Amino acid sequence: MNTPSFRIELANPSHLEDLANLVQLIEAEDHPDEPAVAANAPAGVRESHAHYDWLTSDCIWILLAYVGDRPVGMALYTRIPKLDARLGFLYLDELHVTEPCRRRGIAKALLERGFKLAGELGLAGIRLLTRPNNAPARALYESVGFKGQESMLYLFQFEHSGPQT
Repeated sequence: MNTPSFRIELANPSHLEDLANLVQLIEAEDHPDEPAVAANAPAGVRESHAHYDWLTSDCIWILLAYVGDRPVGMALYTRIPKLDARLGFLYLDELHVTEPCRRRGIAKALLERGFKLAGELGLAGIRLLTRPNNAPARALYESVGFKGQESMLYLFQFEHSGPQT
């Protein structure tokens, strides 16, 4: 099988529209029976960015994977500081590769670029959460050296969907 090559780029403000388009594709895949979710995704990306400029932040990094000029994957990392000599961790909050581009090494490359970033920042490592029943994701993470740990996820979620004014 002839697989097109890909490249990984660190997102900056010039990538906002590519990111909005990619999130729209991701939402269409994740919510195939809810076209409004995908249709509203670009506006949601722009609103989020207008509220907080994560593309120029010194504690959030978005890596974009491209095949040609088309964004096909992303990883969103955020820095979690620690109050000791470890200095902190990167937290992988989002990792997604669009359906037609999976199993080509793109997700692995996004993770490996995250390892490089954590090393450049002098951090202790990378943390992430995944669902126990998500066998493909677990296999990917374990294939690049992540070790699973037993833990409990607690979540407190506000009822509103946006910032309160």
